[in-house]
Amino acid sequence: MRHRVDHRKLGRTRSHRKAMLANMVTSLFDKERIQTTDAKAKEARRQAEKLITRAKKGYAAYKEHQTLKEAGKDVEAKQMQAVALGHWRVASRVVRKKAVLKKLFDEIAPQYMEREGGYTRILHLGVRLGDNARTVILELVESEKASEKSKRRGRRKADEEKAAKPKRKKAAKPKKEKEEKEEAKAEVAEAKAEGKAKAEVAEAKAEEKAKAEPAEKVEEDADAKAEGEKEGSKGEK
Repeated sequence: MRHRVDHRKLGRTRSHRKAMLANMVTSLFDKERIQTTDAKAKEARRQAEKLITRAKKGYAAYKEHQTLKEAGKDVEAKQMQAVALGHWRVASRVVRKKAVLKKLFDEIAPQYMEREGGYTRILHLGVRLGDNARTVILELVESEKASEKSKRRGRRKADEEKAAKPKRKKAAKPKKEKEEKEEAKAEVAEAKAEGKAKAEVAEAKAEEKAKAEPAEKVEEDADAKAEGEKEGSKGEK
């Protein structure tokens, strides 16, 4: 029975397990996000959060050292420097890369100075093909890199869902309705054309009448004159 045993063996020897978790924690601080199995992530999270707490204490001690040094208190400043250096050395037993260790103390620790624990989160992805192991993402909370990656992942998922959805086809209108509409349009066009033709004919007739009226008046005047001349010649006789 596993009474009073508070860690997972992960199917590895003590030295192998220690090295593996150290590498995972180093990768987490470097990339700010790693993908692994659920059991490994829970063990790595324990070490990562302890190291972040230690880095916060070291960062606070270093800041105190600087303020005491500026105030001229050299003895107290050296004491605080020793405290900060002690935290650095303990953390360096797990995080072996100097660049990542510097990032832990200079960038990650100041980011969580106002936060009391809960520096990491675990996001469940599902099961892995092959061994059916539960895979997760272990990432730092409030991390810019992790938030950008999660946003990209969310956009990719939304695009995949959008592509998977079948496109709705517009319902095709019945052929009868289309034919009826086309016939109605043709009738309207014919009616307009007939109306134009009738209007043109009426205009032409009106113009002809207007031209014929003056000619008729001239003929009537000529006939009247001729009759008047005849009557005048009869009276003279």
